[in-house]
Amino acid sequence: MFRIGVDIGGTNIAAGIVDESYRIVEKKSIKTKDAKTPSEMIGAIAELVKDLMGTAQVKPEMVTAIGVGVPGTLDPESGKVLYANNLGFEDVPFLSELKKALGDILADKIYFDNDANAAAIGEYITGDYHAKNFVMMTIGTGIGGGVIINGRVLRGCNYAAAEFGHMTINFDGVDCNCGRKGCFEDYASAEGLMNLAWEAISSPEGKKSMLSSRVSSREELDGEIFFEAVRSGDKVAAQVLEQYLFYLSEGIINIINIFQPDVLTLSGGITKAADLYLDRLKELVAKGIYSRNSSKNTEIMLSKGISDSGDIGIIGAALIYKM
Repeated sequence: MFRIGVDIGGTNIAAGIVDESYRIVEKKSIKTKDAKTPSEMIGAIAELVKDLMGTAQVKPEMVTAIGVGVPGTLDPESGKVLYANNLGFEDVPFLSELKKALGDILADKIYFDNDANAAAIGEYITGDYHAKNFVMMTIGTGIGGGVIINGRVLRGCNYAAAEFGHMTINFDGVDCNCGRKGCFEDYASAEGLMNLAWEAISSPEGKKSMLSSRVSSREELDGEIFFEAVRSGDKVAAQVLEQYLFYLSEGIINIINIFQPDVLTLSGGITKAADLYLDRLKELVAKGIYSRNSSKNTEIMLSKGISDSGDIGIIGAALIYKM
């Protein structure tokens, strides 16, 4: 038997057939921009799933579940995507329309959830965590994640729980696109790190950094260049990293103080350089958490499930029905 997972991303809509061992046996994708309206996207997803099944020679009766990870707020009870800013969705009857598009044989096997929840489900199951309470935090352009309490996903009264990126950590901080100031993701996301680095190398002191000779604009600065400078012993880059870790630790401390999970995992491209900062991050968090003197505290670790962020989204979507 197989499950099918669909991960709707900003660039691609990726779908995969997942076997009983949580391996993707066939995968296809299309460009998100090619499906501009809700009806076009729902139709495109249905065609992608059918194409995938045809290529893999998987018949409808061989499919246990079809799950879709959607980047937005949605209501599993009504089947509607309530709001998905990046997709231009608002009050879209997503599930009912997708069921129509895929036909009666598959209709009862279709599920959907927020894409961050789907990724957390995928990480939790494939990583084989022996934890009742689990938090996954994804550090990318923004900061998102998922929370699993007693083996169940925490979705909240309006299905918008775990918007970690939009807790304020600096009340006098920069304007966030959510309408607030000083949000966590504005300082501790990968984008936030690059902004801190650009601000540093734009200062008189920053001219001494090797970064200033490598890049001439903010757009040219990326994580690879930044962490290369840190590894080379660049003092300005090291100072920026320490400032960044302060912000990152503050947000993680808040999350731990609220949820007290057994495990908090970090995922996203920035964790590829975790050997440079993970120990220091843990040190800062340990000093700041309310339960610092407890005999047992949250274990902070890197994602140990599927390393490919795209694949974990697909696998997690395929497993939505479990949680």
